[in-house]
Amino acid sequence: MGKIMVVEDEKDVADTMRMLIEAHGHKVAVFLDPKKGLEAAKDFDLILLDIMMPKMTGRQFLDAMKKKGIKTKVIVVSAVGLPEEIGREIGVKYPGTGFVSKIDIGDGLVPEIKKFLKEDIT
Repeated sequence: MGKIMVVEDEKDVADTMRMLIEAHGHKVAVFLDPKKGLEAAKDFDLILLDIMMPKMTGRQFLDAMKKKGIKTKVIVVSAVGLPEEIGREIGVKYPGTGFVSKIDIGDGLVPEIKKFLKEDIT
């Protein structure tokens, strides 16, 4: 099971993701402040990252990870824009980064996590 970081400024959304992920056996740490999350990013197997946050956007977070040489896998979880457009844009600018729409958290998040952690989906 993986060690997963959730970087999300909305506590209710972060708690929902945490409970969903922990129900599948993963260890989860929530960071409501992306700057504090960035400091710990290298200590996790996977980061679930919101795009629209105060203090630091998800894109700024990804840029800072790249600048610091942090190679932790990332799945962007966002409600901004159309899922297909945002997912495509994120994939082009940040290759290897996944995307799940907040609308699809219930059905799409766990399979995407399993894919990124290369776990058996069955």
